[in-house]
Amino acid sequence: MLRSQSFLARLGYVTVFAAVGAYAPFLPVYYQSLGVGLGTIALLGALTAGAGLIGSPIWGATADRFRSSNLILPAAALVATGAAVLLAFVGWPVLVLVVVAFGLGTSGIGPVLDARALEAVGEDRHRYGRFRVWGSASFVVFAIAVGWLIERTGPRGIFLVAVPMLAITALIGLRLRPRGLAPSMPRLTGVLAIVRSPVLGPFLLAILLSYASSSAVNAYFSIYLGQIGAPDTVVGLAWAIGACAEVPLMIGFPILAKRFGVERLMVLGAACMVVRAIAVSVLPNAGLVASTMLLHGAGIAFLTIGGVTYVARYAPAGTAATAQGVLTATVYGLAMIVGPVVAGLLAGAVPLPQVFGIVSVGSICAVGALTWALSARVRGAPGGPGRPALETLPDPGPGTLPGL
Repeated sequence: MLRSQSFLARLGYVTVFAAVGAYAPFLPVYYQSLGVGLGTIALLGALTAGAGLIGSPIWGATADRFRSSNLILPAAALVATGAAVLLAFVGWPVLVLVVVAFGLGTSGIGPVLDARALEAVGEDRHRYGRFRVWGSASFVVFAIAVGWLIERTGPRGIFLVAVPMLAITALIGLRLRPRGLAPSMPRLTGVLAIVRSPVLGPFLLAILLSYASSSAVNAYFSIYLGQIGAPDTVVGLAWAIGACAEVPLMIGFPILAKRFGVERLMVLGAACMVVRAIAVSVLPNAGLVASTMLLHGAGIAFLTIGGVTYVARYAPAGTAATAQGVLTATVYGLAMIVGPVVAGLLAGAVPLPQVFGIVSVGSICAVGALTWALSARVRGAPGGPGRPALETLPDPGPGTLPGL
């Protein structure tokens, strides 16, 4: 049974990230093909992220509340599938409503799938990366393939891949069943327990700043590559390069975490985001700009795997999916509102390379904030002040929240 669930979780990452590889690099290009301006593209991205900000904790809390049900992930995936179909055909202003529905649907897939994958790995949560890496590998293949496809079909070609992959994800979700029946908290209580935690609260704020700065760059990255002469194939390849960098780091994460500690790896990931933002702003040609996605991939690998395992470690009992929903809402919801909106405002006044340079300041601040947040975790942990800021503490197991 457990082996079957492990296989299904990996397969779920393959299909959902095939869909992400189809739409994430190219939705801004698709919106631009509809005649949408840069500022409005940022607004559409913010609406998607805003819907996810609301949806992720709700989907996660619902999955915790109805622990015995395997219908939550399929429901989210079906909402996303229907919205993706409509995205291919509707125009302004109906497009706004469909974008919101798309954000609501996609925001529910990740938290529930992450919770099921963490259950499959058991106590050794560092092995989560070896599940999630299947998503990164899938992203590589499909981002390249869809770049090639839309050069021949036009930007609507992204939906030829995204729609069936989301539908298959819904079918896989029907077979993924939760393990155990730990009592859950009421929805609002569970969310508040996470965000008010002296351990998780500071961490979420710091990770928000890092992801917001990164998403400010990514919001206009594909468009900027087009401005400096890169064809759609190179755009897809650039995003695939980033995912390629994730693969070996996610596979090796358990070894690296035992050697250096999850906390140090997360700080290193945030530092990679700094270097990437600066590099995009100064490099002179499309090939070099595209190669900065190697740094982005490394940063995402360390922050994603580190973040999911860290939150799982310190989440209160009965909030496994809720905690992942709050994390998803932070990094793929709120961060993708703040970052692109700030970048959009700046893009109206200065060229994109200068936008990226300004954004790098936020990335630098994020490194300091994350270091402080992880130090706060140690101050709140048993043993009190005076312990090394980035020491790796023993995993206390799910449901243990230091300081409470």
